Amino acid sequence: MMAKLNSTVIYEFIVTVFLACWFLLTILNQFKDTKLAEFIRVKIDVFALIPLWTFFAPRPGKTDYHLLYRDKITEEQYSEWCEMDITEERTFWSWFWNPEKRDKKILSDVVQSLVSCIPDYRKATGNTNLLMFSMPYIIVLHAVSQCKKQSPNVYRQFMLAETSGYQETNPPALILLSVFHQI
Repeated sequence: MMAKLNSTVIYEFIVTVFLACWFLLTILNQFKDTKLAEFIRVKIDVFALIPLWTFFAPRPGKTDYHLLYRDKITEEQYSEWCEMDITEERTFWSWFWNPEKRDKKILSDVVQSLVSCIPDYRKATGNTNLLMFSMPYIIVLHAVSQCKKQSPNVYRQFMLAETSGYQETNPPALILLSVFHQI
């Protein structure tokens, strides 16, 4: 005995097949360097409905940036390098109350922007002297100048360094060393 197919069963079947095909195409599209994924993106995905998830951007970050500063107290005397946190430690309550999140995110983004500007300045002028007039440099200098001073009349210098990997087997690589600025 054949069961009658009503419109609800047909509708559910069509939606299920559509979603299953979409899911399968989404999985196949994640292998972006294959001919099949290229075929899916060019021929099948006319309306750009099949997602391509590139977690953590197209090129995920593999390095950590460190922002350090020191003060010039006298001509021969300098303070120790102090690291300014540009990222924050997550706590249990961070999902609920995290007032410093925006400030840390802004500083982290500005540091990344500054790092990405450096090759352009080196290529254009051969050095990074004009970098001091860029907005990311000025923002980083402002952030560093807000930290505690060693004495009232201080010249401050900052340094950007990068590390890679979880284990600290390689020493940090110097990216930028600023000149001393009076703050």
